[in-house]
Amino acid sequence: MSKRIIIFVHCATIFIILGYGLHHVISEIELLGYLLLTSSCLLSISLYCVYKNNFSALLLKILTLMITLVIVVTCYFLGMRGIIFVFPLVTAFFYSFPYKVAVITAIIVSACSLLASLNTVEIQTVLRLSIALAINILFITCLAHLVYKQQMGLVKEAREDQLTGIANRRYFNELLSLALTEAKKSDTLVVLLYLDLDDFKVVNDTYGHCIGDCVLKEASTRLQSCIRESDAVCQLDHLETKEHVARLGGDEFAIILKEVVCISEINEVIERILAKMNEPYIIGKLSLYCHASVGVAWNKDKTSSPELLMQQTDSAMYQAKSKGKQSCHTFNYATH
Repeated sequence: MSKRIIIFVHCATIFIILGYGLHHVISEIELLGYLLLTSSCLLSISLYCVYKNNFSALLLKILTLMITLVIVVTCYFLGMRGIIFVFPLVTAFFYSFPYKVAVITAIIVSACSLLASLNTVEIQTVLRLSIALAINILFITCLAHLVYKQQMGLVKEAREDQLTGIANRRYFNELLSLALTEAKKSDTLVVLLYLDLDDFKVVNDTYGHCIGDCVLKEASTRLQSCIRESDAVCQLDHLETKEHVARLGGDEFAIILKEVVCISEINEVIERILAKMNEPYIIGKLSLYCHASVGVAWNKDKTSSPELLMQQTDSAMYQAKSKGKQSCHTFNYATH
């Protein structure tokens, strides 16, 4: 929908609600009139935001709740003239709130509106309307659920590594940028671990890509089990966890450790990783070994960019490889 059409709809709606509100304040239901006038003010603010290209999800939620209150009051005083607006209101909830919240809100508001309408509408009529509203909610919920599943599928596809199920490089870059931005506002550090599986190419070339894929899947599972036990393993739809495991491509993995107060905190994590990756990979009758080389770096001066931090961990990881298999190297800030 173009910006001009949205502005036109805003203006037309403001004109109608403002006029209807003034009518009620002057000659009919004063409470309803003031609620309508408040709604017109919120719509005016929304119009300004649209004009300035500054969409506000919070304002949309407040406006929807305000209109909800108007409709419930209308149901109480005017009966059927209020109930007919509940049907489009139910649809509006799915545009304003998360899917599950919208379903619950639609049911509660519909029940409240029907109960309020008992003030002026016969109970038999209310019962018939409740059936119609229930069917309406069920239909919209089913449709919204399909849209929700499609959206989650697209989000998952964009963020998830198809082989291992953990975060991919693209999502990793977003998470790292967000972590560094948050770190600038606090006194904590963001520590990045960059891992490469030793001898993975030999395994892949010797036993084939199918066995190699099994090794990568098992490696990702091990890495997720090695992060700090007090924190949840990263899920693709949650950003609040303190640690995120990602596969950057091939046999390269990365772990973001957030809210680190002291660098010594990560030593236990690194020890668990090296020990876990030293265990054999049992695939069918095969017993394979793919140790890990780990590079470590952090936002030392609190102004590090994602690109700089990746360069530092990459350099540290190759230093670890030069020391031999199953080793870790921390980026030397004193010489850089």
